[in-house]
Amino acid sequence: MSSETLARPYARAIFEHSEGLLEELKQVVNVIHQPNVTTLIDSPKLAYKEKAEMFIDLFQGEIQKKTAHFLRVLGSAKRLSLLPEILNEYKKLLAKKNKQSDVLITSAFKLNQSQEEEITGRLKKRYGENLTTKVEIDKTLIGGITIKSGDEVIDLSTKGKLLKLKKQIS
Repeated sequence: MSSETLARPYARAIFEHSEGLLEELKQVVNVIHQPNVTTLIDSPKLAYKEKAEMFIDLFQGEIQKKTAHFLRVLGSAKRLSLLPEILNEYKKLLAKKNKQSDVLITSAFKLNQSQEEEITGRLKKRYGENLTTKVEIDKTLIGGITIKSGDEVIDLSTKGKLLKLKKQIS
């Protein structure tokens, strides 16, 4: 099971029962990436409850009680290492609530300003006005673009069309 899949129910639980914890979750995730904290979390010498309490002590007076309780739950379930993925899933839920769509446009070649504006305009009709786009270049597409928003992928690339044709022939 992927860490994203494991993180999703925890993110949903904290999202549904607590408002406005984005900044606290970001703070916690920033700390968990520090080498000393990573060593603590990965240490086989301590029980997970002890690890969770030591981790929570790092935020004395900086996080809400519900955030500390959430960290205890994660510690008891041996899931503290999932915090970065939980934050990502929490952000997705927040974006969905705010009807914000993050769209990744991958192009075989650099798009000029007018092409990017035309694509963004069409995507706003599909996904709504509250849209954030990111453009990447992938020469392996040969030509065209792919569009990814959440789990949806629209493949308008030459590579995609050739693979589809190959499947039909085989």
